[in-house]
Amino acid sequence: MRRLSAVLVCLLVLGSLPPSVAGASVNVTISDVEVTPSSPAPGETVTFDTTVRNLESSDSPLEINDIAIRRSGGRGITEYERVSDLGSISPGSSLEVPLTASFGSAGTRDLRVIVYGRDRGSGESVTIRYPVLLQVEENHPQVDITANDSVAGVESSGRVTVANGLDTQLSNVEVVVRGQGVEMTKRRTVQATVPQNGSMTAPFRFRPRSAGDHDLTATVRYTIEGNTRRNVSRTTTIETDPLRENVSIDTEAVGSGTERALQVTVSNGANVPISDVAITARSENATFPRALIENVSASSSKRVRLNATMNEPRADVRVAATYDLGSETRRAVTETELRSVPGAIELTGLDIVRQGSRYQISGSASNVGSTAADSVLVSVVDTETVTPATPNRDYFVGTVPASDFVSFDVYARTEGNTTSIPLEVTYLVDEDRKTQRFSVDLNQFGGAASPETPESSSGGQSGLLPILAVAGLAALLVVGVLVRRYRRGDDELDV
Repeated sequence: MRRLSAVLVCLLVLGSLPPSVAGASVNVTISDVEVTPSSPAPGETVTFDTTVRNLESSDSPLEINDIAIRRSGGRGITEYERVSDLGSISPGSSLEVPLTASFGSAGTRDLRVIVYGRDRGSGESVTIRYPVLLQVEENHPQVDITANDSVAGVESSGRVTVANGLDTQLSNVEVVVRGQGVEMTKRRTVQATVPQNGSMTAPFRFRPRSAGDHDLTATVRYTIEGNTRRNVSRTTTIETDPLRENVSIDTEAVGSGTERALQVTVSNGANVPISDVAITARSENATFPRALIENVSASSSKRVRLNATMNEPRADVRVAATYDLGSETRRAVTETELRSVPGAIELTGLDIVRQGSRYQISGSASNVGSTAADSVLVSVVDTETVTPATPNRDYFVGTVPASDFVSFDVYARTEGNTTSIPLEVTYLVDEDRKTQRFSVDLNQFGGAASPETPESSSGGQSGLLPILAVAGLAALLVVGVLVRRYRRGDDELDV
């Protein structure tokens, strides 16, 4: 039992010492293996800086043939790197050798750094092992890619969001986006730092070459503490629609009088916005300003007003809209007609005087347009119950200037139960003959006889009595005068 205890104590003491080889002539150890980065990500290069020291207690140099890093245990031998012919280490000296390896997946790695050498004094082989436990972690900032709806041949946009959930800040961050079957018009963004628990956004722009599915891949390169450079990539698939073009323009005449204008509506029925819309209108008889619209969204419309300076009452106009759709410039055209408000006659201020079966109709021929009306004629329309009458069956008004009026009088006879009298107005505007009809409602004016009516039967009998009375008085006066003269004559004869 005592002998077994002594052996265990000896093993415990030896296990607490650093890996070394003690012999008659050399005393060598691996004093340190520094791992950078300490928590690597899958696929990342890891450096194992190995320090081999030949202690001062050694009697001879150690010749180092190889230093390797291997997996510990398991089936077979997995060796990640071996460095050979490194020379020799004198007593009291050390040698630093970097070894590198990478690991394709996350997990714990039980490794050994092994030094193969030869004691130059005794010529014996020397082997030293140093254990390294490494944790490989999928430890990157979170990367997210979003892209707007895309259309073939049309530039679209997206953004990459980098969220730093690591326990250290990111520096020298570079985001690069590449696409399959797309043209990248903006692909790269660089930012100095992204703090711990912070984030950054990298915008990008792209133009799909065709409709269908396309892959976009964002690669983020960054540096963490210890000057370790890392990169991570994420891929997303976008669906690209074919380009549908449907842009049209409509016009509407607006304004009044001589202040006329065209209201132009640009309707975008395409599945992408249109931009830099330039609207022009051309005519031989009118001039228009040019209008600009910055953009018109898909499935929407915008309006502009083009004020007209007209040389003639009528203008044939060609309206065009030039715009950018995707990478191409397109054009939409329409034709329209614009007129200044022409002369138009309305009958205003109507008055009716009844004279038995005859009516006197008076009023004004008023021009409510912005151009003169020529050869204006107001006539009574001959019907079964209405007949034009003297002295004015019709009335030639002549020219009525814009926004002016001229008075008229016409006469008509009616038969039966007539409730209205039709009037007709004819005139010329811009050498174009116009005809309008108006109906004068007799009930509106009461249809009553005028006090001047000489043909009223009741008025004829009542007016006869005063006439007879006056005639009788006149006869009596004549008789009195004759009698007086007769008597005078007799008196004069008597004298």
